[in-house]
Amino acid sequence: MMQNIRSALSLLVVAVIPTFSAVAAAGPATAAAPSVVEIWVRAPGATRGDVAPRGRSKRVDLDTLRLLDAKRFDAQYGGPRAVRGIALASVIDAFARDASLDLAILHFANGMAVPIAFRDAETMKKLDPFIARGMETHTGGPVRVGFFPDIRRKGSTEDPRPVIFTGNKIVVAVLWHPAVAAAAQPTFSPWRHTDTLTGIELVASKAYYNQFAVGGNDFVPRGQAVFQQSCQFCHGVRKVGAKFGWDFVDPAPIWSLHRPSKNLFLHVAYKPLDAAERGIMMPAMTFVSEADAALLWQWLKAVGNTPLPAYAPPPVAAAK
Repeated sequence: MMQNIRSALSLLVVAVIPTFSAVAAAGPATAAAPSVVEIWVRAPGATRGDVAPRGRSKRVDLDTLRLLDAKRFDAQYGGPRAVRGIALASVIDAFARDASLDLAILHFANGMAVPIAFRDAETMKKLDPFIARGMETHTGGPVRVGFFPDIRRKGSTEDPRPVIFTGNKIVVAVLWHPAVAAAAQPTFSPWRHTDTLTGIELVASKAYYNQFAVGGNDFVPRGQAVFQQSCQFCHGVRKVGAKFGWDFVDPAPIWSLHRPSKNLFLHVAYKPLDAAERGIMMPAMTFVSEADAALLWQWLKAVGNTPLPAYAPPPVAAAK
């Protein structure tokens, strides 16, 4: 009887919550051409990512820029590659005139959204992010525009489906990300899973993360910190943020599907053996403790029952 109940609940959850692959298919549209990346400023008042008003925006055709040939270590491939492209900072600097804009949210075709503090010199030096438009076809071979080998992963905590690139890829020198807790690195890294860059959204970091601050008891902001360290790269809230994994509120509030909080812990820290068949692409996040999951559950409950504050950046200030 209990087994039948568990099976029924499992089917219900799968029916209610879209899988990672389903969400990715319905995620942000890819650029009209493989060489085009959109860059925009998030406008004040935006509270839903799918209908968020934009301020200044521009479609950047990478092929019209001065692309450089270089030999770079690509942390996602785990080795050096000859590439042709342009530094991410060069693309952002030409557009980010407002000094209050200090966070670039990199949007990828699969729905991931990876923030990078582009005005933080130490972060940019360590990651050295580069938008590659093409890569060598083999070691020592010619660089071909639009060519990138698929990335195939193995292991019990990884999804076996490949990461596929169409038109460009972000090259970073290390898998490190400043938002990820030190204890989780380098086991967990958003850079392992990113695919084609489609957009660069510029925001004021404090105002952006204030959207996810919904008050509540003392545990809620600590749960938000767990979200920012572990979840924000793939998941959004009320359509604000990433779209690779399911939204934490729409169509169903996740906290209500994982009562008690220990159920959330088991879902996050362990990966089902049939995960690939069920379309569950999330790796087992073994660094998340049961206490962390309990804090995250408190925050999930709060955002599930409270509208997000509007995005309210400071007045425009010219960059120095």
